[in-house]
Amino acid sequence: MNYEYRKPLPGFTIAGTNIDYFDTRGSIEAISQGAYAKLPYTSRVLAEQLVRKCAPDTLTDCLKQIIYRRQELDVMIFWDKQRLLT
Repeated sequence: MNYEYRKPLPGFTIAGTNIDYFDTRGSIEAISQGAYAKLPYTSRVLAEQLVRKCAPDTLTDCLKQIIYRRQELDVMIFWDKQRLLT
């Protein structure tokens, strides 16, 4: 799991435990300003999975593949079993 863009969700706790989220928008905007708003929904979902699960040393290169719509690298897609079952 990648913790670079993991941030606390302000004001939300469950049984005394803080809730975190992965800042996909922040990770995309760090590479190219305004790129997140131009991405299709499916690309945003794939970017979220990469931000959560991709190795930190390859994250930027993998996100660039999505931002610039390239197919130069083999990008590992991490499917969430819960999302697939619903």
